[in-house]
Amino acid sequence: MNSKGNILLVDDSEALLKLISSFLEAENYTLFTHGNGEKALEFLENNTPDLILLDRTMPGMQGIEVCKHIKQNKKLHNIPIIFLTATSDVKSIVEGFQAGAVDYITKPFQKEELIARVHSHIELYQITQILNEQTKVLTENEKSLKQINATKDKFFSIIAHDLKNPLNNILQLSNLLKENYSSASHSESNLDEIIAHLTATAENTTELLANLLDWAQFQVGHIKYSPQKLLFTSINKQCFDLLSSTAYAKGITLESSIHDSIHVFADENMTLTLLRNLISNAIKFTPKKGTVKVSAIRKDKIIKICVSDTGVGIAEERLDTIFLVTKSKSTYGTDGEHGTGLGLILCKEFVNRHQGDIWVESELGKGSQFYFTLPSA
Repeated sequence: MNSKGNILLVDDSEALLKLISSFLEAENYTLFTHGNGEKALEFLENNTPDLILLDRTMPGMQGIEVCKHIKQNKKLHNIPIIFLTATSDVKSIVEGFQAGAVDYITKPFQKEELIARVHSHIELYQITQILNEQTKVLTENEKSLKQINATKDKFFSIIAHDLKNPLNNILQLSNLLKENYSSASHSESNLDEIIAHLTATAENTTELLANLLDWAQFQVGHIKYSPQKLLFTSINKQCFDLLSSTAYAKGITLESSIHDSIHVFADENMTLTLLRNLISNAIKFTPKKGTVKVSAIRKDKIIKICVSDTGVGIAEERLDTIFLVTKSKSTYGTDGEHGTGLGLILCKEFVNRHQGDIWVESELGKGSQFYFTLPSA
């Protein structure tokens, strides 16, 4: 038969320890007995009973002092304490309650009274513990549901607004291109301008779709995580090659400061997506003739990467929320490039998967520095 609960009994009377133990063990409680407060506190360093029966007057450390020590311990302060006392004066009883006791039993006591009080307080304590655990689970579930709803809202927002608008732009530019192409009265410069806008819109939409699909697949666990040793200069070169034409169109210089010995232990696809998004963002929010630089240093067992730019910077009030799905919002680059904030959210998801950190330092008008860490290989 399972024990009804664990009880710590502290009293300097050996006879009383045996008597109370016999009463409560017969009721299927498990007893742990100690003859003084010091031994009781030692016991509590590694044990958490459901109830403490504590003699108020003992040699050495008094029961009141023991009670105060217990109530100051965050791990133990919820355990109910019942004082065993030979005095019934109001002042002593109030002092016990003020120290943190939930009840008292006056010596000599009736067996039935002892059992009834013990049963009530243990049952109440155990129910409270169960309710606290359930509350903790519910709180965690509530946080998860809020995150799921925020993710869903962001997803539909992108589909309804951020994806719909560029597709409409492509349609309008295509119609305009058709009209200009069929009309001899329009100059080639008009056609070049339309084609440039059409290309830029298509590229931005493609980037958005890629991030949207990666993000959606990551949320449902469909992106495989396969970390391996990667030469970071190679990762950076692939990103520079992919984005060089976009940087060239704005007259932006791409620079890097990465030693050939820098290796990361990371998933290649995630790392490419992560770095590509940060470089793309830096280009997007940097004016013409600016600079975007990627650097990396080894620090203990991690690699700290920085993507810096000479761009427009970020307002201070946005720095703490820029990676949050619940706070991200659409923005526009220095040439009107559309940004949804999804890329940064995806970056945070991928960095977290590697047990790394990501943060930003920025000042309006003075550029930004996006940092993230990956394990060193």
